[in-house]
Amino acid sequence: MRKLAMLGLTLAMFMSWAAAVSAATIVYTDKTAWENALGGQFLTEDFNDDQLNDGVSFVSTESGHINPALGYYQDVLASESQNEPMTTWSFTPEITGYGGDWTLGGPGGSGNSLLVYISGVPTAVGSIPNSYGGGFWGFISDAPFTSVELIGGGGSNQQNYQLDNMVYSPVPEPGTLWLLSGGLIGLLACRRRVS
Repeated sequence: MRKLAMLGLTLAMFMSWAAAVSAATIVYTDKTAWENALGGQFLTEDFNDDQLNDGVSFVSTESGHINPALGYYQDVLASESQNEPMTTWSFTPEITGYGGDWTLGGPGGSGNSLLVYISGVPTAVGSIPNSYGGGFWGFISDAPFTSVELIGGGGSNQQNYQLDNMVYSPVPEPGTLWLLSGGLIGLLACRRRVS
């Protein structure tokens, strides 16, 4: 029974790792299309105060901060900074969709772009061009993830950006509980057959 449980646990860990590494993503520049493709609940952080929604946090290696007076998050990522220029948004529970209204350029540098990554996945989800002026940019992944990394695009210019109305779609907890319950029932059924 122990061998079976260990095999099941190992397989589950491998499958979750494989799903994160090979996650398929689709990028959207229309919020309504993003919402329709998501087909479920999403939450919005409007940055109208300095308190983030529960389960949301960020770390900026540069000067990122919430600007509640103007109602957005702002940061400047220098492509050739001595720090690795990055903003990391983290979410608990896991999410499957992320986006927001982006404005790139302005004071601090027009930059080249923002590269968007799911943490732990080596390939960029996409790039937000430096000409974005308040439009929606977001993506949906077929594998849940816990954080998004924003990195200044190549070149020597700083990338100044503002993010407003950040949206994200938490993975529903009941689905996780059903999956766990189903696995436990399966293990019990296997145990009865072996006995």
